[in-house]
Amino acid sequence: MTRPRYFQITYGFNKTRHIFVQPDSHMTEADAWYYACLHSGIGLSYGDNHDQQNFDAVRSHAQEHGLIQVNWEELP
Repeated sequence: MTRPRYFQITYGFNKTRHIFVQPDSHMTEADAWYYACLHSGIGLSYGDNHDQQNFDAVRSHAQEHGLIQVNWEELP
């Protein structure tokens, strides 16, 4: 059985630093930006090419809406 993994994601939005914990089996930079979009409320439009596999589109969408400095780390 796989042990659950937890990742802390930090980002800037509306001149405020936000931190949340996201459970997942793995995490990449693209995943972190994707989750930060969802967490911040800017969301992603259905039908657009904004999925976890298209990092450039996700990051561009996020930055256009003011989301910046997305970082992540795995928690112990």
